[in-house]
Amino acid sequence: MVTASKVIEVPKPEPGSYKPRRPAGLLLRAQALHVREALLKHLEELAGILTVDPKSLETEADVSAYVHGATAILHRHAGRPK
Repeated sequence: MVTASKVIEVPKPEPGSYKPRRPAGLLLRAQALHVREALLKHLEELAGILTVDPKSLETEADVSAYVHGATAILHRHAGRPK
């Protein structure tokens, strides 16, 4: 069963708090590493789905499993409805 994601509102930063040329601190650099790890996980999932040749799917169960796996990945990356 899939549950809906909770939307977390992020407050806007104070004016002038973002300084593009300021060196990134340890927290920001750690966040970048965590985001990269999450992307690699999704890349592995995507690579797994892409190894399947859709022309090789013969039964309804084969196609169902393929479409289920592919749409599960796509739904996680879909934008919020506007």
